Amino acid sequence: MKKIRFFSLLLGSMVILSTQITIAQNTTFKLSDYKNPNYLYQSLDLNFDLNESLNSATNKNPSTNFQSHYSRTLNAGARFSSKANSSKSQSEFLISFDGGIHSIGDHTTQDIFTLESKSNSFNHNENLEIAGLKRFYNEKQNYFEFNGSFSTSYDGSSTKDKSFINNTIYSSTKRNDNTSNNFVSGAFLIGKGRIEQVQDARLAMYLLDDLHRLNRDKRSASDEDVIALAHLITTLHYKRFFDSRFRKIAEITAIDSFMQSNKIAGTPDAAYFTSLTDNWNYSNNPVRNNGHRIFAGIEADFNYYFNKNNLDDKLANTNIIETTFKQQGGGVFAVVGLNYEKPISLTWQKSLNFKARFGSTFDLQPRQRLIYYDPTYNSYIQRFPLVNLTADYGYGYYPNSRTWLIASWQLTCGNETIMVGTSRKDKGNSQYYFYANTGPRVQAYYYLSEKLRLQFTFNGEFNLTNTNFNNIFTLPPLGLIKNGRTIWWNQSLNVALTYSLF
Repeated sequence: MKKIRFFSLLLGSMVILSTQITIAQNTTFKLSDYKNPNYLYQSLDLNFDLNESLNSATNKNPSTNFQSHYSRTLNAGARFSSKANSSKSQSEFLISFDGGIHSIGDHTTQDIFTLESKSNSFNHNENLEIAGLKRFYNEKQNYFEFNGSFSTSYDGSSTKDKSFINNTIYSSTKRNDNTSNNFVSGAFLIGKGRIEQVQDARLAMYLLDDLHRLNRDKRSASDEDVIALAHLITTLHYKRFFDSRFRKIAEITAIDSFMQSNKIAGTPDAAYFTSLTDNWNYSNNPVRNNGHRIFAGIEADFNYYFNKNNLDDKLANTNIIETTFKQQGGGVFAVVGLNYEKPISLTWQKSLNFKARFGSTFDLQPRQRLIYYDPTYNSYIQRFPLVNLTADYGYGYYPNSRTWLIASWQLTCGNETIMVGTSRKDKGNSQYYFYANTGPRVQAYYYLSEKLRLQFTFNGEFNLTNTNFNNIFTLPPLGLIKNGRTIWWNQSLNVALTYSLF
């Protein structure tokens, strides 16, 4: 009951605040009526960092001891993204690469025992990610979509250790470790409907609304004015600049020029330009969407993991101990779903997402250790039939450009038949597994004043799992219990109040 009262008080105070600062426009325009113009957005980010440290110490009491340590790290990366929109297509593309090298060295001597040790290690890693989607539309808003992603990472390390007594080496080892992780996924979907971002139209309405509230407008804005201003905002957001100062000057200048040329604004003054700048900085977030998409199609994914490490003892009379671990898995699914976004008004948003999948997955883990007493062992796990469903339904409340509240109810459930063996041929029915997770989520950001802000997050989850393991001679896979039902409730609450002194 106390939580319900708190939610009610929070929502009520936000409603009161919104009625104080939001003034209706003399226009019939709705966010749900807005259609984006054609645009192409591209961005390229580069990063580079270097870190180096070196320290050493000598202690001469009661003996002479020496320690030194160095560390060097170099990282670099690049990220390119693009987004395009037209009446015939929507597309997104991302490619990013980053890598780094890291070396560490330690050297220690102790004269009282004439001991000396040296250790050096070197590590390098590389990561590549590519993702994209493309939707092709006809005049009736029917579409087909291709989407896919690919990621690969590689990590290699080498460590050398040596120890000496009286300047005579008594241990020398070298260890190498190499890991590769790869993942690829793709989907082909057909459907009907279209979803577009409409926060630029929301910004246009805030700009025009503030002019009216400050008594800086010459006339009331029409629906055509809102659409034209929103199209200009979209063009400015997706225009390329290399200097952020010049970008801000060009953007505010263009907005002022629109207001003056269309005789919407009166004589500009400090209050007028402060309003333009304030709305431009804050009123374009968060993202608002409008529309719906119904889809059906095929999804597939595949992953491959490989790890190899070896230990070489230079002085011992043993072979190099080498261990390899390989894992590959994937799945194929038939999918159907719905995405629905509706701006009920300037301040309210309704959202619904639903997706169901039916298919099969497999996981193959052959292990091999190159030493006589540990033979090869294979583990094969398949889930078929696999059915799962995810859904969420909620509302967003945006009373002004700085305050928002989002409340939704989430659901994830599924049923799997898990079969286990050493290969695809000898797998057998082993376990039936049902799971369901559902509960509320509430997030809020309450802008009380320029110095005082309140953040609130609540997550609740009811979880149910039911397992039925029908083979009494072997253990169930993946650490699941043999037979039984588990029910629990999880919740988390976080409230943060921020006050800026200056």
